[in-house]
Amino acid sequence: MNEQRTVAILTPEVLADRIVPRDPRVSPDGSMAAFSAAAAAQAGEHPVCAIWITAEGQTARKLTTGETDDGSPRWSPDGRSLLFLSDRAARGDKSAVYVLPMQGGEAVRLGELDGALSSPEWSPGGAHVALLRTDPKDPAIEAREKDRDDAIEVEQRPRFTRLWLMDASTGAARCLTFADREVRHYCWKPDGSGLIAVTTALPGWDEIFSPSDIWDVPVTGGLSRRLAGFPALTGSPVVAGETIHIAADGQRGDPPTSVWAIPLAGGEPRLLSGGWTGEANAVLSRGPGVAMLGVERVHGGLYALSDGEIRSITPEPLAGRGSVEAASWSADGSRMALIWSDSATPEEVWLGDAGGPVSPVTTFGERFAGSLQPGEVVRWTSADGVEIEGILIRPAGIPDGAAVPLVVEIHGGPSWQWEDRAMLNWHDWAQMLVEMGIAVLLPNPRGSTGYGAEFQARLQDDVGGGEAQDLISGALAMVERGIADPQRLGIGGWSWGGYLTARTVTLTTIFKAAVMGAGLSNMVSDHGTGDIPQANLLFYPGHPYEHMDHYWASSPIREVRNVTTPTLILHGDSDARVHPAQGAEFFRALKVLGVPVEFIRYPREGHGIRERHHQVDLMRRVAGWYRRWLLDA
Repeated sequence: MNEQRTVAILTPEVLADRIVPRDPRVSPDGSMAAFSAAAAAQAGEHPVCAIWITAEGQTARKLTTGETDDGSPRWSPDGRSLLFLSDRAARGDKSAVYVLPMQGGEAVRLGELDGALSSPEWSPGGAHVALLRTDPKDPAIEAREKDRDDAIEVEQRPRFTRLWLMDASTGAARCLTFADREVRHYCWKPDGSGLIAVTTALPGWDEIFSPSDIWDVPVTGGLSRRLAGFPALTGSPVVAGETIHIAADGQRGDPPTSVWAIPLAGGEPRLLSGGWTGEANAVLSRGPGVAMLGVERVHGGLYALSDGEIRSITPEPLAGRGSVEAASWSADGSRMALIWSDSATPEEVWLGDAGGPVSPVTTFGERFAGSLQPGEVVRWTSADGVEIEGILIRPAGIPDGAAVPLVVEIHGGPSWQWEDRAMLNWHDWAQMLVEMGIAVLLPNPRGSTGYGAEFQARLQDDVGGGEAQDLISGALAMVERGIADPQRLGIGGWSWGGYLTARTVTLTTIFKAAVMGAGLSNMVSDHGTGDIPQANLLFYPGHPYEHMDHYWASSPIREVRNVTTPTLILHGDSDARVHPAQGAEFFRALKVLGVPVEFIRYPREGHGIRERHHQVDLMRRVAGWYRRWLLDA
């Protein structure tokens, strides 16, 4: 089986080095698109990224060298300049604002403002540039650190992100927000008189599950005016006419993310996307109007919004297939640029008429032509009768009725979903495993987004219960249909996928190999050591200090004595989301119990794996583990 292809195309090195485009920005007149693009993995000490430009009928070309970290391209309203952020003046330390004249010439730094900068946006008239800047570290603290007088103060002295304004001609900069509030997102008001900002009380990841406020911030620097509030952090706002549009979820009571409308003058938010079973990922500016980037079941697309009606506006020939990952529109909304992929097509930038056909204007995935296998939607009934859906990707050249090894790869979240999109990186192993001759099932178990509120809420107070049965029943359904060899079943995933891997192998012995990536083994200790403990309140009845039994009952370590599945454990050594001690607990238990187990930690890595050597090593180990226990056993 593993000799179907004599020369591997999807090697870890190729996947780590492939160029991935992101953040497409169509020019105001719609004739061109700028975007950033970088290798999937970070090869050196600091990340690098280039700004590219393309137009219909032209080959995409670099505007910047890609030797530094250049990103966030933004067209000036007149289309004569392109702004971007870069760390070229101080690598890996501070970014600054640069403006590139499109008629020719070098990029020029705008002003002296630098630091942790993000989200630059031109004002509607082009006179100003707004952006976010995180407060720099206190010089006194930096001085003490140099002397190694560096005691760590946990959750003290927060550094806030604030909204700044720069003069587009002189570069003079001033801060618009001063209170101890964390500015998360913002947008310009159409008349340029102010900005709409979204804030939380404190910085940090855990605060995204705390209440957020919507503010009207005047450009003149006067007092901001609170317009509305939400129970958790919202997405970025977009103003069209006299209405603010924003994506927000209702937390435990109404888990899907929906689109809301707020009068620009202030008032109660009004639900616009009620009744839609999909998940609203973002609200986007569509010329003078708005659009929604959302996911419905396994497809991500673009939608127009009106009261009680959601209409697909994903352009041909992409409508109803694959997934749109990002999009932007020209000033009048007549032209658009987007990034799209499906399971057999890597990400490319597409450009064309809104409401008409679009065509690809990049060829980053050309080297993979004919090497990727398409996904097919499959459904099965779980143990309690709930219908579950997923994507199945099978190796090429398998005769009908021939059962092959199969890996159930589980997505993270848990409030997330597998989409029909490219699976070509350290985190998404499907195509790499398929090339080896292993089929991959990508299930969306209960709790996944894109299937409506009732389906998402089925996870609540049943963590690791019905979810695990959805995975087991999916594997068995593939066996019953003659797709999977019952003696060669594997399971694996990252983050919540790592948790469900550990949880599932405590409940069944059908899996002969497991990969637990950044997974949780003890839900009690994880609550106190991870950086988003409030996320647990979406799924459990409360904190473990009052509901210890719920957390302990769902902990894989509680039933670890039942595990017989050989398990590979992978973890970033600096992971603040899921502490590496979670992997260590499971490793030590399996080691004591005599279950084949390996534990690999990657220095300097957080919850995601960034460095090239680490990504390559991880993919090699994943492929090697499944080859050892599913192909060669």
